[in-house]
Amino acid sequence: MAEFRHSVVFRMSASYGVVLLLSVALISAVFYVGTAGLLGRNIDTQLRGTLRQLVDTRQQHGADALVRQIHALLSDDRDIDTEIYLLTDTQGRKTIGNLTAWPSAATQPDGLRTIQVQRLGRDASSRLLAYRFADGSRLLVGRDMHDVRELERMVIEALALGGGLVILLATAGALLFRAQLQRQLNAIHRVTTEVSGGRLDRRIAIGESRDEFARVAGDVNDMLDQIERLMDSARNVSNAIAHDLRTPLGRIRSSLEQALRSPHKEDRLTSGAEGAIAEIDNLITLLDKLLQIAEAESGVRLQSFAPVPMRELVEDMVDLYRPAAEARDIAIDAEVVGEPVAMADHHLVAGMLANLLDNALKYAGDGARVRVTAARDQDMVALSIRDDGPGMPEDALARATERFFRVDASRHRPGNGLGLSIVAAVVALHRGRLVLRNTSPGLEVCLLLPIANLSES
Repeated sequence: MAEFRHSVVFRMSASYGVVLLLSVALISAVFYVGTAGLLGRNIDTQLRGTLRQLVDTRQQHGADALVRQIHALLSDDRDIDTEIYLLTDTQGRKTIGNLTAWPSAATQPDGLRTIQVQRLGRDASSRLLAYRFADGSRLLVGRDMHDVRELERMVIEALALGGGLVILLATAGALLFRAQLQRQLNAIHRVTTEVSGGRLDRRIAIGESRDEFARVAGDVNDMLDQIERLMDSARNVSNAIAHDLRTPLGRIRSSLEQALRSPHKEDRLTSGAEGAIAEIDNLITLLDKLLQIAEAESGVRLQSFAPVPMRELVEDMVDLYRPAAEARDIAIDAEVVGEPVAMADHHLVAGMLANLLDNALKYAGDGARVRVTAARDQDMVALSIRDDGPGMPEDALARATERFFRVDASRHRPGNGLGLSIVAAVVALHRGRLVLRNTSPGLEVCLLLPIANLSES
């Protein structure tokens, strides 16, 4: 029970009930003031007006005229159950009226007062207004408040009954509200618990609802999809790393073992050590590339983003690779349309270009043509590397950015299948897009990077 009281479901349900009760209480108060309160104010206004009229009659026409007017008021069959009039002479004796004697509590003409009086043989709570004339005679005007008190009692009883019904409805609504919240939260809790237990394929059922919980469930499902992909990728990468490390480590061990067992140990140790160093260098290169991917995916270089002019970068990278391309009779050139500037990390973009140019020169073949272009594409900078080589099988395009993935036809060539993985990780870091497509002949790799808004700098 203590755990339930501290739950968000209980707090939200209780808040809902309290808000509903406060709303009903406010509405009831307004209703009460607008009925009984308004009636009381109207009575006070009527009493003041009647007293003023009677006083004016006495002052203008004399005491007899006042007596005649009070008699007319008492005998006109209007308000006979509620009206109160009493006129006394200078000695305090009753002149006319429907009270036996002047109420002791109304001795001072100090405004409207609610007083218990004897009227028609019963105690009656009455609203009274007294006036003293200059000669000592007094006039009392009032109204029996019995019917008003009955109305107030009926209003209060009705409001109390309505309040009780509201409490029941608020309780039922809070319980229904809690049940709906609890059902949704239990579904999320159940799935997340199963996922934490190792069942990565579990997902939250959304159904046809499009409420906030459906959006949260959709976000959680997207997160679980990403976690499952990352876990699969981690398993695949672990297997690939183990495979790629085992082969060179086995060669290193075999080479050193043969050198140690050889009768010409000194010569074989030198060549074995050189071979081992070469294999270790390859392993270091492999680990460096994996670290580049991890660095890009972690987002640690986001603070180094700055405007990067594409013209200068593309021309420098093409000039850097032109000697290697000419050695294989590959034509390489660049085309930059306008002056596109990307918001990016200069070092990472240069590394992407280097990876893609390496791949183009490696797989396009001797005598091929490689073209690097850069241009603005709406709010992005499009950077494209295209060759007219054999391209890539269509079924391999979707997997080209997977770590250690290599097309069967290229497995005999040096490499480890991490180049495009690095490119994909860097593009994702820049919130860009990577597009690979066969151009028949050849392959085109297009990088879309966010454009720099130079007007803000």
